[in-house]
Amino acid sequence: MMQTLKLSASNMPVPDEYHMYPEGEQPTTALILPAFTIVENVTPALAPDLIYHFVDKAATTTTPLNQPPLPNSTPVVDTTGPIEGAKSGSQSPSISGRNAEGDHDVSAAAKIPTPLLSRPCPHSAVILLCSQRTRDARCGQSAPLLRREFERHLRPLGLYRDLHDERPGGVGIYFISHVGGHKYSANVMVYRRRDFQWYIKEAQKKGQGDYDDRGDGLDGGSEGAVQGIWLARIRPEDCEGIIKYTVLKGKVVKPDTQLRGGFDRERGLISW
Repeated sequence: MMQTLKLSASNMPVPDEYHMYPEGEQPTTALILPAFTIVENVTPALAPDLIYHFVDKAATTTTPLNQPPLPNSTPVVDTTGPIEGAKSGSQSPSISGRNAEGDHDVSAAAKIPTPLLSRPCPHSAVILLCSQRTRDARCGQSAPLLRREFERHLRPLGLYRDLHDERPGGVGIYFISHVGGHKYSANVMVYRRRDFQWYIKEAQKKGQGDYDDRGDGLDGGSEGAVQGIWLARIRPEDCEGIIKYTVLKGKVVKPDTQLRGGFDRERGLISW
């Protein structure tokens, strides 16, 4: 089955030191969905590494839950720190290795470390808001309003996380670039884990007794997002219902007028 990849810009923050690199070589951070994996230190030169070591190995919208890992599906990648002598923005050796016939030696490449760093996304769900006003002025106007309303309803539940809040659990809200033409505006995409308390269970499984506020050392609920729900024509008065039913329970309040697509890996459903 052919898989497609959607790439969006976002307002996800990056470390301050990233801004000190020369223009064109500045690293950035990528969030891979539905895998709920954050990859750091991404540069244009390392884009092939990102695809090979992380995107190609990650869970997709059609990956069954609790599927056992395939043989050789996990590369030998050192993601605990940059390899010695590697320069940010330099080409990773895992891309350039070729065999005698000039083809990429995939088995050899999989064993070479990459300078990219990965960690689990700490959130239990993320809300992505289309906000690119240069493509659709309506999205540029609606996104800030929707974010404020979502925040207002998340705070009493203890689920609100600002852009720099790395505590496990909660809901992250990010602006993204334009999605899906001009027929629909006020697009909202919700990716949610099956268990909002995943980080507590991961800590217990590892015998930590309690979880680390930063989420370090936790598996991150490696199954990724169980559902992705794409809504449109969302108004501020819809936000309470989206938090209460869509984010927390995986249900759609107004499917006839607001549902654009999505997936449910638990039930094996997909519609984009």
